[in-house]
Amino acid sequence: MRTFIIVFTIIVSTTLQAQSPYEKGMNKAFELWGSQKPDEAINLFERIGRAEKDNWLPFYYAAQVHIITTFNIKDANEIESRLKKAQGFLNESRTFSKENAEILIMEAMLNTAYVVYNPSVNGPLLSAKVEELYRKAKVLEPENPRATLYHAEWKMGGAKFWGKDPKDFCPEVEKAILYFEKAKSNDIPFYPSWGKDQVARIQQNCK
Repeated sequence: MRTFIIVFTIIVSTTLQAQSPYEKGMNKAFELWGSQKPDEAINLFERIGRAEKDNWLPFYYAAQVHIITTFNIKDANEIESRLKKAQGFLNESRTFSKENAEILIMEAMLNTAYVVYNPSVNGPLLSAKVEELYRKAKVLEPENPRATLYHAEWKMGGAKFWGKDPKDFCPEVEKAILYFEKAKSNDIPFYPSWGKDQVARIQQNCK
């Protein structure tokens, strides 16, 4: 089940000139994350979210840092604590953006983290939920490259677990590549754009 481990590249999407306090704070939080200071990054993302009051992105990234951090932790209590906090941040994100494919994708990844942490228990409990979250994300944004790519990886992992051929889902990876290429630049600072750098890793399942 470790095939579900997801690595993200931190992308800072604004320039260093004429930044607003929000942009400066977000860039600082990304810098902290990139400097292997996840808890400091989470705290800053949360403070920015509280100050912004109506912006889903700081809470989304606070959740993302928690989720990714769990993949390098072995202590069960800490994993449980981080994933619960991540769910809380995603719930807060959703109060500001209810029909949001990116939040659904991140929640699918949160549940994937639960499965990776304890596959024998959480796999049967959460597999259907992960599928449903990706399905909803694709309904909202049929060409979202992250939904397509990571859903394919999820299904590849399931195929391996059940002794089936993960190559069956390689066409979905090819679709994701096209969607990344077609994706238009979003004018919203820090809008999610990650994932393209992980295509080659996921394509290893297609060899």
